[in-house]
Amino acid sequence: MTKTVWITRTQPAADESAVAWRAAGFEPLVLPLLDVRAIKHAPLPESEIVIFTSKNGVDHFAGQGQRAVCVGDATAEKARAAGYRDVVSVNGISADITSWVRENIPVHQAVCHVSGWHIRGTICEDLRALGYPATRLKVYRSFPTNAWPEQRFDLVALYSPLAAQTFADLAKGRNLSDIQAVCISDATAQPLVKLDLKGCVIAAMPREDEQILAAQTTPCG
Repeated sequence: MTKTVWITRTQPAADESAVAWRAAGFEPLVLPLLDVRAIKHAPLPESEIVIFTSKNGVDHFAGQGQRAVCVGDATAEKARAAGYRDVVSVNGISADITSWVRENIPVHQAVCHVSGWHIRGTICEDLRALGYPATRLKVYRSFPTNAWPEQRFDLVALYSPLAAQTFADLAKGRNLSDIQAVCISDATAQPLVKLDLKGCVIAAMPREDEQILAAQTTPCG
């Protein structure tokens, strides 16, 4: 029996995710839990290195041509397509970005973390502690929605702690005994600890392909 997975990711990434989950044998149900809105901001000099920890950062940043360091392959692919140069993927988490910059970028080079309003990790703080002139530029903000599917679903795919918290808030008073959460990271799973879910599985790495693999291979409960 094909399992239905609620794709809670923001658009346009949610539609891309639906393709990936369907190819893996699931029936996707696209209904974002967060609404993303751009934040007006000033452009950065082309000489400044930008750090992207999400594809939303690439989509909402008024820049092009800068050298870019990205948290993962999907974000790096988006940055290359958008015209950034010398794009690097650390294929990891925020701490891996800090390590890569320390090992590969001169300490006098200005770097900017282009991000959303809500973030986890301390990239700028850590780089400044190492002597880098590091700044953070907020280019978008995610707002919770009141979305909840009318049709039945077996799995809920959660991509951020904010989305998970939104799910937990909306889930109050609902029967969750037949629902399994599939989280992209440990931090994303944290808001779910008090929910009476059928199960909660976490991706081995914070990537959607690992998230899908976890859904395919990890028993519920």
